[in-house]
Amino acid sequence: IFILIFFIFSHKNSSAIMVSTSKRFLFGCIALIGDIAIISHSAKADQVYFVDGGEHETSQEYPEHNIFILNGTTVSLVNGISIVAPSDGKDGEEAVRVEDAFFHAKNGLISGGLGVGGSGVTVTTNRNSEFQAKATFEDGVTVHGGDAIRQTTTRGGDAVQVLHAGSEAVFKGGVFTPGAGCTVQVCGQPTSTGNSVQVLNGKATVMGGKFNGNFFCDQCDIEIHGCVELKNGKITGNLLDGSRIDVVYDGSENDVIIVYDDSVCPEKQEETSSATKNRTFQSTTLRLFIFFLIFSLSYSKF
Repeated sequence: IFILIFFIFSHKNSSAIMVSTSKRFLFGCIALIGDIAIISHSAKADQVYFVDGGEHETSQEYPEHNIFILNGTTVSLVNGISIVAPSDGKDGEEAVRVEDAFFHAKNGLISGGLGVGGSGVTVTTNRNSEFQAKATFEDGVTVHGGDAIRQTTTRGGDAVQVLHAGSEAVFKGGVFTPGAGCTVQVCGQPTSTGNSVQVLNGKATVMGGKFNGNFFCDQCDIEIHGCVELKNGKITGNLLDGSRIDVVYDGSENDVIIVYDDSVCPEKQEETSSATKNRTFQSTTLRLFIFFLIFSLSYSKF
């Protein structure tokens, strides 16, 4: 145990601390080193901890892994890396947990708890933390919630969930698909599919992306940018990146803020396209007129 403690503190500048061990051993370590590590959810899976407060980029694949980003550390998902949570853990096992830290998903694949209904990404902030957790998703990333295919799982996993005040997920692009619910054959009765985005007391800012499932909000803030509207329990329209959104919204309408931008409205885009075509036609016509005028003058001299 003392060797492990020495290893952790002497490698603060390393990109990650990988712990792959039994729960019993981890409990002993946790009791001694406090906030340096988090109790692992699965005895068989590999847990990777980014805890040094620095900035890191992913440089390897993470099959059957849980990634923990803690203590003000920043991690960027780049190079098309895949992070896939194990399928032999407990319910709710997420692929990436961002706790009092920062996650920038630029490109790659994230899949939560395949088989156990785990979330793809969880963003959370502890009470009295000096850091506010934030995850940002760009156009090149795909996030899946885990499917529920075991009797111990109640429903499919959320693609992204945001927990507690001070936590925020910002969606600038990407594809977000919730996990499927359990079937009658496996669970005795069908269970529900997860959500594309679930926010509990946190905040989500949606400017782009493709969402293949519901939005769920409980005492949260959801800010949506674009030519969109919330009507009859559905959010529909065009987001700032031009993506079409058409999702069921489960929550209070008072928690949704629409930042309206008519520049991405279909009618506006058609008007802009028509205006561009007209300007092109007029410019071409003017150039032809000038050409023939010069040609006529030159011909008359001869």
